Amino acid sequence: MAAAGAGFAVTTSGYGGSSLPADGESSTTDSADHTVRAEDPAAPTDAEYPPPLYFSGAGTWTYAEAPSGEVAGSAGTLLRYNVAVEDGLGLDADEIGDSVRTILSDPRSWTAGGGWRFEQVGRGTADFTVYLASPEQRSVLCEHPGTSVSCRNGDAVVINSARWLTGVPHWDDTLETYREYVVNHEVGHRLGHAHEVCPDEGGPSPVMAQQTYRLAGCASNAWPYPDGETYLEGPAGEYGGPELPPDQYDDR
Repeated sequence: MAAAGAGFAVTTSGYGGSSLPADGESSTTDSADHTVRAEDPAAPTDAEYPPPLYFSGAGTWTYAEAPSGEVAGSAGTLLRYNVAVEDGLGLDADEIGDSVRTILSDPRSWTAGGGWRFEQVGRGTADFTVYLASPEQRSVLCEHPGTSVSCRNGDAVVINSARWLTGVPHWDDTLETYREYVVNHEVGHRLGHAHEVCPDEGGPSPVMAQQTYRLAGCASNAWPYPDGETYLEGPAGEYGGPELPPDQYDDR
């Protein structure tokens, strides 16, 4: 996903004989053991905005602070999650945490079906972690060499910083809506949803379609329940491409 301020999407397929981490358009692995977590150094205090686009970060993580006792949703299984942002990317962990919490608390997100509730927690035990990772660390966390999209690998929901910062050229809405999409798509994989494809040309895309690769005749859509009540479903299937334009990194 490239092109600052333009469109966006994500997912990949199995690698080395195993299912790859599912990302908004990447693949999904169900390996739950992740050893990439490191001690959190102090967050940068003089971050640029917008920050540079880096291929590599520090490989260490700062966890977002979490509000106490705030639960999104009124029914269903409670899942606790935390948000970890890679150091060295010029991104503020608490700001990213606020964004993720706002997305998952939205009445059009996954709580709308009545099957799930979400609570953000700090560093420590959680049912899944949303990582905002450099492309380099994305390949580590996803256990796959790809560096252009996001993924879900077991309990790791991995958002590629290049996609978070620039989106993808074909996205027909704002960068903010792309971010909503990629979080909902990857969390959807964590909830057990597989990829879907565009059901009706000209209509909204299912959130589980690989919109990072293409829209396939649908309009972009960031939400699993766009009207807050009805799940927007498409036929099972994958786009798997085309490849995204190369990102122009500041450190390469």
